[in-house]
Amino acid sequence: MADLGYYKMHALIIDDFENFRGTLYKMLMDLGIGNVDTAASGEEALRFCRARTYDLILCDNNLGKGKSGQQVLEELRSTDNPCADSLFILVSAESSKSIIMAAYDYEPDAYLAKPITPKALDQRLSRLIEQRAELKAIQVAQKAGDNQQAIKLCKELIANGSRHTNSCQKLLGQLYLTNNDVAAAEELYRTVLDNRELEWAQLGMVRTKLAQHDYLGAQQWLENILQGNPLCMKAYDLQAELFKLQNDTEGLQNILQKATDISPLSILRQQALGDVAQQNNDLVTAANALRRAVKLGEHSCFDKAEVHSLFAQTTIDLHSIDKELAKPLVRDAINCIVNYEDNFGKTQLKKAESLLLESQLQVCAGDQRRAQEALSSAQTVLGNTKDADALPVQIEMVRALRVLGKTDEAQRRLADLLQHYASNEDQLQKLDVLLDEPRSEKNKLMVAEINKKGIAAYNAKDFSTAADSFKIALQKLPNHVGLRLNYVQAMIDKLKSNFEQATSEKIQQAFTKASAIISSQHPQYQRYRQLSEVYTNLVKAYEKNSRG
Repeated sequence: MADLGYYKMHALIIDDFENFRGTLYKMLMDLGIGNVDTAASGEEALRFCRARTYDLILCDNNLGKGKSGQQVLEELRSTDNPCADSLFILVSAESSKSIIMAAYDYEPDAYLAKPITPKALDQRLSRLIEQRAELKAIQVAQKAGDNQQAIKLCKELIANGSRHTNSCQKLLGQLYLTNNDVAAAEELYRTVLDNRELEWAQLGMVRTKLAQHDYLGAQQWLENILQGNPLCMKAYDLQAELFKLQNDTEGLQNILQKATDISPLSILRQQALGDVAQQNNDLVTAANALRRAVKLGEHSCFDKAEVHSLFAQTTIDLHSIDKELAKPLVRDAINCIVNYEDNFGKTQLKKAESLLLESQLQVCAGDQRRAQEALSSAQTVLGNTKDADALPVQIEMVRALRVLGKTDEAQRRLADLLQHYASNEDQLQKLDVLLDEPRSEKNKLMVAEINKKGIAAYNAKDFSTAADSFKIALQKLPNHVGLRLNYVQAMIDKLKSNFEQATSEKIQQAFTKASAIISSQHPQYQRYRQLSEVYTNLVKAYEKNSRG
């Protein structure tokens, strides 16, 4: 290794095996790195990294119990700490595609496979440290928030024919986009691509097209990238961003499903898939993605309380539609909620929320005794508080009472809440989720507007657009009978023109939900029965034709 002042560097080795820590320690000392610390676990390593800056971190991916190497990398790259910009080399004896794909999401500076030889380590470190030294001034300017100086330094290195021109150009494009100089970014990326089809420059073109609101152009670039490299996870993330901008929740779910199939160990994509699938009322996909997110969240800095509660709630909702599909999920959901307070802090509201979710899950598990015990404990913890901060838990209380069959008590609680917040528009919007007709002015207007748009699309025989309109409103107002039946009617007419099993299943789920919220006294009950009969006849006709 050439002498570039390595004796001044401070390195950290992270591995749960003492022998391997000793081997790497000797290699680094022989290469001239004078200060080397070692840690036996991810947690110990992060304590070191919060206390001082390391120039270089070599971390094994499998660290035994506790955080993995990937989770150490995620935390260092995504939180404020002295080692956020340290050179990070991920070391692993594993060659699993899913592990490598997940690790690359947070861009380790290098990935080394065990066993490591002194020569391989020397060569890799030499390149990394030389590049880091040349780009140091640019990174200092970036950290100081002086993007103009960073841009100037990038241009100088490129003009002088730096060995690291490729990295300088990549940095320069990012700086242009950060400064919202989209035209300069596009010119740079096109210049690079004229000489060579580099993936980072193609991704840069997608970002410029998104910044220009040229969604068709962005889509074309994304298709080119994924055709050339179907494993480019950044392209999937940008495709997801594009679908979000277009409010295309079906497209968003499909692309996240593809991404998680390729890289199943990405917690953020699993969380996003669970969230959007739940919005789309695809409860099977949602519950399974959220279960994976909860499991991946153990020891992860990206673990979130709302993901755990959403997993529980989605499992409860799935059970109300299809008990067999929910059955394999119920035990994991109960375990997730039982440990809720330990994972996310002990407060009265968290305790009440976890007990209410547990109560509903115990009903799903067929244990009425434990369900009642959890409900009683929650009622004791919550008391009669009408504090605005407690409203989400009060809403969960109404849900729990309904699931336990205590409909009269649920209705009394709901009536009290509606009376208490009668003049509070923001709180009424939250309570609308429990009602078959909204009380808040905002949601009343939304329903009127959605119905107008959906009915216009329906009358134009654009049944997919009509159904999508009603579905968006149902995400906020899941118990609105009129919207749900409008959605069903649009889907039935879509099914008439082209019988697809997926469409039929969505209609069946919508009917199952409707049957749980509509009584025989409801003004729209007759319509519900008529639509149910039309759907049943459609299915019978299709099955008869299929057999014939």
